[in-house]
Amino acid sequence: MTPGAAGMRLVPERVDGMGMEVLTSDYRRIKEIVADADGPVMAKDVARALGRELTPAKVEPVRGQLRKLADRGWLSRTGVGRYLPR
Repeated sequence: MTPGAAGMRLVPERVDGMGMEVLTSDYRRIKEIVADADGPVMAKDVARALGRELTPAKVEPVRGQLRKLADRGWLSRTGVGRYLPR
């Protein structure tokens, strides 16, 4: 079964010992970009690293992906909408 099929979450809740292999390649790449950054990153920084245009239509989906990763324990979110590795 592929992630997202039949109600399976694309981003599962992170638990101790869980590796990045449970994430789809898109989410793994985003997590790697955040981990490789020198400090907290914004959605537009990640969008740029992914080679996307910096228009709202291209940045907002990345922002949503970052939020999912943070909400489920894969990243940390600062109070000003920046993201850090966990």
